[in-house]
Amino acid sequence: MSWFPKSPFAPDEDAAEHMVKLLSTEAEKSGTPLTDLDKEILAKGSSPEQVPEDLRRKAKKLITSMYLAEPWDELERDPKSFGNSLQWAGDSSYPNIVALAEEVACEMRGEAFPPFQGWKLAKDRMQLIGCGVLVVLVMFAMVIGAGFLFGWK
Repeated sequence: MSWFPKSPFAPDEDAAEHMVKLLSTEAEKSGTPLTDLDKEILAKGSSPEQVPEDLRRKAKKLITSMYLAEPWDELERDPKSFGNSLQWAGDSSYPNIVALAEEVACEMRGEAFPPFQGWKLAKDRMQLIGCGVLVVLVMFAMVIGAGFLFGWK
């Protein structure tokens, strides 16, 4: 058994194009289908800044709804789902669909884990400093213990 997961895509199949197809299907379900030019822009590996703003907003909204609709349990997920396809889509190039999907994922993660404020921030910093001091004391104790054990002077 290999530790590295095997791609669910055939050698002649592109994961980024599959992601564009899934996004196109989701757009048709929502009632705002993607044009051929939109699909081409999303599949192209240029710069995400060159994506028109209306397409960017539309794609990000659709990607968010697709992420929310996917099950979180890895065993229940389809190996070719949108989220799993993202793992394989950026191998050869960095298409716009991959950049937008990663941007949405980072925004969603930021909403799920907001930064600490107030007492929680202070408590977190005190724990960090305490752990650092504890590590230094344990290292000091190990050196003293090794000195006694091996008779160092």
